Amino acid sequence: MAAERGETLVCGAGRCFNPGVRRRHLIALRGTPEETEAVARRALDRRGPGEDLWVGEGHTPHRAVRRLLGRAYDAVVLDLHAGLDADVLGQVHGFVRAGGALVLRLPSPDAPPGAQRDRLAAHPFTAADVGDRFRRHFERALARAEVSPVDAVAPAERTFSGTPDQAASVAHLVARLTDPTPSLTTLVADRGRGKSSALGLALRHIIGRPGVRAVVTAEDPRSAAEVFRFATGSPAPPTSGALRFVPPMALATEDHPADVIVVDEAAQLPVPVLQQLVRRHPDARLAFATTARGYEGTGRGFMLRFLRWLEGDRRQRLDLSLETPIRWAPDDPVERFVFDALLLDAAPAPAPNVDRLARLVHARLDRDALVADERALADVFGLLVHAHYRTTPEDLHRILDAPNLALHALRVPETGRVVAVNLVALEGELPPTLVEDVARGRQRLRAHALADTFVAHLGHREAGALAMLRSVRIATHPELRRRYLASRLIRAVEASADVDLFGTVFGATAELLGFRRSLGYEVVRVSASRGARTGEPAATMVRPLSPAAKSLVARLREDLARDLPLQLALLQADGELLLEPALERALREGLPAPTPLAPEARDDRVAAYLSGPQTFESAAAAVTDFVAAHRAALDGLDAHERGLLEARAVDQRSWVEAARRAGYPGVAAAMRAFRRAVRALVATAAPELLERNAQTRTP
Repeated sequence: MAAERGETLVCGAGRCFNPGVRRRHLIALRGTPEETEAVARRALDRRGPGEDLWVGEGHTPHRAVRRLLGRAYDAVVLDLHAGLDADVLGQVHGFVRAGGALVLRLPSPDAPPGAQRDRLAAHPFTAADVGDRFRRHFERALARAEVSPVDAVAPAERTFSGTPDQAASVAHLVARLTDPTPSLTTLVADRGRGKSSALGLALRHIIGRPGVRAVVTAEDPRSAAEVFRFATGSPAPPTSGALRFVPPMALATEDHPADVIVVDEAAQLPVPVLQQLVRRHPDARLAFATTARGYEGTGRGFMLRFLRWLEGDRRQRLDLSLETPIRWAPDDPVERFVFDALLLDAAPAPAPNVDRLARLVHARLDRDALVADERALADVFGLLVHAHYRTTPEDLHRILDAPNLALHALRVPETGRVVAVNLVALEGELPPTLVEDVARGRQRLRAHALADTFVAHLGHREAGALAMLRSVRIATHPELRRRYLASRLIRAVEASADVDLFGTVFGATAELLGFRRSLGYEVVRVSASRGARTGEPAATMVRPLSPAAKSLVARLREDLARDLPLQLALLQADGELLLEPALERALREGLPAPTPLAPEARDDRVAAYLSGPQTFESAAAAVTDFVAAHRAALDGLDAHERGLLEARAVDQRSWVEAARRAGYPGVAAAMRAFRRAVRALVATAAPELLERNAQTRTP
């Protein structure tokens, strides 16, 4: 805290700030990649020694930036010549220390589009079909930003002081965590406000007190480095003593007694993990800290679902927030620009009077008009951010420019304000050669989630030719829920489309499954592993229209009735959280009676598994049945292959246990070896399957 560190705060005009913390600089360089790199290097050289991060071609790749979250640099130089990467921009701005600079390397305004446009093009579209609306929005935000000249690059601040609201939050945390009464405390703020350091400062007052067992958990020990640095003076987790680091899954599912549990960047953890952690420690004092408008994890899932769920807990809850930045000055130019460019502060429009709801009109939004209407764009993105914990800055880019997407909305006719929005994707109608390549694993199918599920994961090639419309996101105004706006919008969208089937893929909850089922949708697939962001299994639900689609769905439902029990057993074996009983009942609802696979159909699926992209879990029923039917042939395999098949396919052990039993160094090695082991069994027990597979393989 500031008083403890002998530092001074200056207060005036209703605000307090740190006089030693200077504002950061936003610098924009234009030209060729070679020109902008040369100018940036000269500027950093003139500044003198500094700790800098270069992101882009020839430097730290964009995909590696997420692993650096929590680090700080004097300057970040971001290469955007290949195209705008909204997620990376949202991440790197928080790396820049006070007084430092975010340097954007940009092409000239008349330069041709960057290569990153390719990632937004999905069959049958090409990069030439990708829009430039997000670039226009970005340039508009940059034009009104406070941009510094390149010679403003200077040494950054390396030491920071606290703020009054952080000091108050630390005092609240200390009081809550030292009181033996079980309690829940949340600390939510934007980046750079000192959440992690507040947790660490509070723990510093607690650890060492008699009888207090304190635990810190986070997605990764490195994510909690700031907590430990302020708690103990070292960023490394203690190896012994009254403060420990315990992985979240272990804390949620195993016996780790603790009086105080601190969860840093809680939004990175799936909501069911957080819920199980709370249930398992009913007598503990728990504190959760997370970023409000950042993209380190499923921040909206924490805000929308977990905090709402906590309302049913018997423990007293205190919600804390931090407003004043610690790592940079208030009203920071870099933060203002990033919030503007990425719409991080977008919010839903004011709710109309209930008597106006009957007059709402459905419209397919023209995206060129949308990007020109900043109020409508903020309405749309504000609804999506508020309602969906998976919405990221890159989604704004995709929504505006991806040619396979369309936006539908319900609008107030008098004002044009958007109160419900549905983002949809046109999928399917794939040519036979592409379907075969996807089925064989020779090509990944981008942005065709339904077709990819049916062809690559479930082995139904005939599905690739169907025309499909997938609901990607749907959001209604938070003050107008339970008024059937979502149902109304979905029906309007469906009435405007001419396709074989409608579908959607989402993190399954009993409530969402019931909602879609009320509109005529049925579950046809449940993922075998939990979504990295949602924490629930992903459910695919569809509503077929054409005879071909109805026939496909009937076959998929038969497959699911047979496969789901084994999939859930494997999910449990791998140490994942058990499904809520209501969710499991909702997934099984209406399924036909399971029927065993005929030997020929089973063998076909095993052959497809050997040559295609399916995971073992997607083909588990066929593979396990084949292994069981040829148990005697296992003796002809080498010890590693036999042990792997017996552990995973026969005994249904976890991948961890299967790897250990079979002598593989880890799960990844065992998973890679599993297909080879099945192939070896097929070669011994049914070599004709390999011959059949070779005959159908395209050269």
